[in-house]
Amino acid sequence: MIAALLPVKEFSRSKDRLSGYLSPAERVQLTRTMFEDVWDVLREATTRRDGLERLLVVTAEPYVLARCQRDGVPCLEEKESDTHSESVRRATKWAMGLGVSTLLSVPIDSPGMTATEILALARFGREHSVVLVPSVDGSGTNALVRTPPDAIEPCFGPGSCRLHIEAAEKKGLDWLVVRPPGLLTDIDTPEDVEEFLLTMRTRERSGERPVRTAELLREWFRTHKVP
Repeated sequence: MIAALLPVKEFSRSKDRLSGYLSPAERVQLTRTMFEDVWDVLREATTRRDGLERLLVVTAEPYVLARCQRDGVPCLEEKESDTHSESVRRATKWAMGLGVSTLLSVPIDSPGMTATEILALARFGREHSVVLVPSVDGSGTNALVRTPPDAIEPCFGPGSCRLHIEAAEKKGLDWLVVRPPGLLTDIDTPEDVEEFLLTMRTRERSGERPVRTAELLREWFRTHKVP
């Protein structure tokens, strides 16, 4: 079984690097909007029945816990969010207990992702032991696909893309790096915001609908909430 894993930090503890530009309430609003965009994409990907069979969530955020209960999505509840890496490690063991054979971990701070990109990652996961989507600078890891789910230890943050590759090579596992545009753009800094909006503008010119996060950030740009 191939499943997507969505770790969600408490909204009130997210987007600290935007604290100089957005108030705590605005950062909560931004995080909730990103979650809604990513949630819709992952739900669409699972309902297409094109290789991705389940959505799993790990979180301590009450809003997300309620959404999982309402929509019948399996959720591993944390007492409080740990690091992203530790949440994924904990959820990996849980997912394997549910019978998951390939686990696709994605963040909520890449709201430009599309269902087509997610399903392509799931297909790559059937062909390779480790599939990586790096951050736009090539250092971090924005998405990680592992077959089996414990093929390598997850280790997110700066330098993690190389660490994941080295871990795969040390075990003799085949690996693949792919760069789907919607997953390359994450939102942590004002510079990330500008890069994300540029990517979204290009997509919208080709006829794709705008995502809610882009609409919210454009409004804040107009009112000088973000430089």
